[in-house]
Amino acid sequence: MRLYRACLRRISPEHRFITLRWLPLLTGPQQLVRFGSTSPAIKPVPFSNSNVSSVLFQTARMDEKIKQHYLADSPPSVVKLEIKSHFDNLKDGKSRKYAHYMSRAAFEGTRITLRQVSPEAEPIYDLILVLYQACGGDWNSLAQKTNVSAEDLRFFLEYAAQFLGNCGNYKGFGDSKFIPRLSESSFQALAAATPETQAAYEKAAKAGGGIYETNEQALMHLGYADKGHMTTYYPDSPSITKDEITAVGDFLGQKDLPLENTRLRKTSSGDYELLIASGSSAPSIQDRDLGDQDSWELAGKLQGKKLRLVFGDYEKEMAKIAYNIKQAELNAANDNQKRMLASYAKSFDTGSIEAFKESQRVWVKDQKPVLETNLGFVETYRDPHGVRGEWEGFVALVNMERTRAFGKLVDSAEGMIPKLPWGRDYEKDKFLSPDFTSLEVLSFQSSGLPAGINLPNYDDIRQNLGFKNVSLGNVLSAKAPNEPIPFITEKDLDVFRRCRDAAFEVQVGIHELLGHGTGKLLQETSPGEYNFDFSNPPISPATNKPISTWYKPGQTWSSVFGAIASSYEECRAECVAMALGCDFEILQIFGFGDGNEDLAGEAGDILFALYLQMARAGLVAVEFWDPKTHKWGQAHMQARYSILRTFLDAGDDFVRLVHQKEDLSDLEIHLDRTKILTHGRPAVERYLQKLHVYKSTADVDAGQELYDKVTYVDDWWGTKVREVVLKNKVPRKLFVQANTVLEGDNWFCDYILRPLYAAAILKTAVTRLLATSFTTPTRFLLSSHFTTLSRPRYPAGSPATARPPQIDSEAEAESHTAIPPHSPSFKVSSNSFTSRPPPFSSLFSSSTQDPNHVKTAVTVAEPAPVTFVLPPPLEESSIAPDPPSVVAEVKTHLAADKKENLGKNSDDSEPPPPYTEGSSPIESFTYVMAAAGGASSIITQVQQTGGPPINTLGDINGDEHITLDLRGTRFTLSRDELLTLPEFVLLSLFPNGLLPDGHMGGFHEGDVYPIDYDPTSLQYMLDFFRSVAQSIPTSAPSASTAPGMDMPDSMQASARDMLQDRAGIIVLREDLDFYTIPPRSDVGHVEMVAVKRAAGRALLKQDGIFSGLRKSTEVGSTEQHLIEMLTAGGFDREDQWGHRAPEPNKAVICSLALAKLRTDIKGDISNNNVVGMAQKLLLFWRKPARRCWWEGVELEDIEGVEGKLKVWVRRVWTLEMSVIGLR
Repeated sequence: MRLYRACLRRISPEHRFITLRWLPLLTGPQQLVRFGSTSPAIKPVPFSNSNVSSVLFQTARMDEKIKQHYLADSPPSVVKLEIKSHFDNLKDGKSRKYAHYMSRAAFEGTRITLRQVSPEAEPIYDLILVLYQACGGDWNSLAQKTNVSAEDLRFFLEYAAQFLGNCGNYKGFGDSKFIPRLSESSFQALAAATPETQAAYEKAAKAGGGIYETNEQALMHLGYADKGHMTTYYPDSPSITKDEITAVGDFLGQKDLPLENTRLRKTSSGDYELLIASGSSAPSIQDRDLGDQDSWELAGKLQGKKLRLVFGDYEKEMAKIAYNIKQAELNAANDNQKRMLASYAKSFDTGSIEAFKESQRVWVKDQKPVLETNLGFVETYRDPHGVRGEWEGFVALVNMERTRAFGKLVDSAEGMIPKLPWGRDYEKDKFLSPDFTSLEVLSFQSSGLPAGINLPNYDDIRQNLGFKNVSLGNVLSAKAPNEPIPFITEKDLDVFRRCRDAAFEVQVGIHELLGHGTGKLLQETSPGEYNFDFSNPPISPATNKPISTWYKPGQTWSSVFGAIASSYEECRAECVAMALGCDFEILQIFGFGDGNEDLAGEAGDILFALYLQMARAGLVAVEFWDPKTHKWGQAHMQARYSILRTFLDAGDDFVRLVHQKEDLSDLEIHLDRTKILTHGRPAVERYLQKLHVYKSTADVDAGQELYDKVTYVDDWWGTKVREVVLKNKVPRKLFVQANTVLEGDNWFCDYILRPLYAAAILKTAVTRLLATSFTTPTRFLLSSHFTTLSRPRYPAGSPATARPPQIDSEAEAESHTAIPPHSPSFKVSSNSFTSRPPPFSSLFSSSTQDPNHVKTAVTVAEPAPVTFVLPPPLEESSIAPDPPSVVAEVKTHLAADKKENLGKNSDDSEPPPPYTEGSSPIESFTYVMAAAGGASSIITQVQQTGGPPINTLGDINGDEHITLDLRGTRFTLSRDELLTLPEFVLLSLFPNGLLPDGHMGGFHEGDVYPIDYDPTSLQYMLDFFRSVAQSIPTSAPSASTAPGMDMPDSMQASARDMLQDRAGIIVLREDLDFYTIPPRSDVGHVEMVAVKRAAGRALLKQDGIFSGLRKSTEVGSTEQHLIEMLTAGGFDREDQWGHRAPEPNKAVICSLALAKLRTDIKGDISNNNVVGMAQKLLLFWRKPARRCWWEGVELEDIEGVEGKLKVWVRRVWTLEMSVIGLR
């Protein structure tokens, strides 16, 4: 419920992205671009609207006069969103990190917003980025190179700026398409600079409705597909009707499944798929809102059709959003924020709206934070059905001075509500005092910035817990220079200019607090239970009769009122602002007047400007009404038009539209300020009363009839008035936003915006392009959505800037599809826009390489040898400095005796990513293995000495507990039980140490720590450890193992004596990474994703512990030694993994096996070594060892693949001993 969500709200998915975070890209040679993730999540849904297909490859034949209304603004109105001084006052480093990661989480959803606008939005976005890359931001040189005129270049830059400001090619405020002013031939010439730019142009021109106008004017507006309009909320479903959407929505409403984070697809068979946004394509049953219910047979109008749930829409983006939220959680200021973020992460990972609602419940309780933030699929304005939300997110800093003024308004709210034109039956039983703050926006990802916010939108939360009101101060105060103000008379212009900002702040404050914040929905909360007196129903002031309608169980305001819900509610809130804005006590709270009625004084000027501004808004609103489709394109403007009509109908010439000329070119608004209280306010209150009562009682029929009548546009309004409004149209503001930056250890906010010239070419500059690695501290400029043009490498954690890194949508299809970006399969040049994968043919045999080179690196799967030839090694060029000679280091390590390395600290972290050093897998990992004495050693990586283990918890008492949230599943463990877990497991659970910043002084009971770790794996381990612990004899401990005694230095005592009152557990883990070779050179992305997943399922079935190690039958081989040691210690050769499961969103299978250490061993594998097998394994206590194998395998009977499928497999084994009772 954003008050003036207008800014860019109604544009197509491809335009909404622009909020000027991207503007810099369009300007000087050092401009920055902001971008989000690429690749479509779920199975990419092709757009196949039959109305669109006819316009793809031809020039549209729209009437030139009509076409003029769709041209991009020239010049656009560009303003800077001032924030730097406020951010500089934020001294706390954790708060700055919190702001950074939440900003990044919001912007990771950029491509979601683009895809919600139109099919062509994301390709156009990519085209803008690749054009920037082609010229390095030097647009003049690009124009000269392509022989494009300076004017056409300016037109392109203006179009690109508006595209980015609207985050798509449909206006965020108006939902109509805008097109470039330069001709198609000029645009094509500009895009012919390089093969990459030309290909990007062709893709954008052919996608959806293309870059330019369509043959069918209806496609130039967002709306229902069956009405010929553009929508991507119902993808690949050109024949889906409004009635079908309603029927499916009603069915899901009965299931209590909200639809904000969904899209609906109609399949070729006529069935339906509900696409749910989630970072996981297969969330666990317990995390789903409907549990194991995921498909149904429909009845009624859809008899015979099926509906199924499909998780993983926007999969990659949602996973990245969840990741950054978890990073923000580490820097949260209080427990409420931690709980809120944990719920966010769960919702975005699993698609649970209930988890999202929980985040909003906690958010409402987080009162008066220094930093305010909210994100998700929030506002439903752009879904033609009004139930599906657009992705957005913001981070803002509190303006304490202005907040104090709003606090006074909140304090007086209960006394103001009785002044509204309805009785207590239609108002909440208790007004829940909200948090009302004035914010300065740091980051706002959406299709347009509102001036105010009232959230959450869920009525059950609002009525039971309350809500928050927000006024966005730097949005309200942003001004374009010399902005014209048409339709205001000369005599009123001075007071209007002087008071409009203050009047607008009053309007926003009342609109959000007492508009959206008031009212009660009369409901049957459950069968037979009502929140009103059902036996004696209240009397409707609109009809003077008892009410006969109310909300049934499962119904919500938006589900009942449907498409008109958003505009209707905005109108109700605006009317509240008009009614209570006449109250001089409220005007005094805002600092105007003394509380007494005085129309001629300062408060009277504010009131006059308030009404005059609304009247003018209602007049210019007809710009957003389409005369061809008779459709309103913006919720707020439809509302304001209806209020102007109410003013005009108030009588006695309260408001008049005056003109002398036939063409209305001299049209002016005349408003009599002396009649505001006598005519204006009563007229508004009569209208408001009906709006409110119809909403409260779910009387959609009466509400629809009323609203349709008041917002009806007749011929005079739709032709003559609209024409003069369009001629005097003032471009909407495009906001240049700042970005958070990391320079050394300091976070700061910065942007540089040079003055805009008359040509309106953006002159945003950056101090340094992001073309270098983020590993070097660099000062970044974040003025726009455009970012670095070459793909950077990131160190552990998030990149140093909150702007999402640009990733090609095909290159980063999904983790199940492509070899990692630093593999030899990627060849990156210094001038490449992004690290794209090579052609599939490059993954097959190459005549330029020696096949024997690979044979030495890969263990070929039985029965027939297979040769896999790798492309040339990765060229890092500008991305990173040349690595040291890995081969030389490997030889040095391989030549060293194992004993020489025992005193060295080796890396005890998780295995490094594949292909990070060297030109082949074996060279890369021989380096890692060499640390323990060479490739032939059983122990390939082990921590021998060093500081205390990670399980040193300081002053925490043994009976204290810690609660962990593992992907939505909570575990509460005592300190002692936590310390029994293997060292490598603790490293996985707490890679940065157990206690995050802020808890070093001790552990806080009740804290919940979110951790990305498989909960089933941990549960398996805990169950096994607990079972073994119960089997330990209760007799007194032996002298050698008395309580508190560490592992003895001498291992001469027998294992039997050592463990007679203790228990040893062998812990074995396998991380299996697999990389699938495309079965054909022409395989497509969607098909390759399916092949990869099928390969994962096949590998998952190979669950024998030692099945992957039996390739070598050579006596004395490393594999045979390892098998002998483990089977002697407690495993059996035919054992299967105790737990084996794929990692979400990764081509990785993790397996875990546990065995109790035997103590009846008499042999050993150490030749003359006197230490037995059990003692040998005890050497691995708290010292995890690792071993890596690479092999090429062939899988048969893979779904969708003819013949055998070739797969690279990398197995990393981690071996460790745990001893229960030994610390």
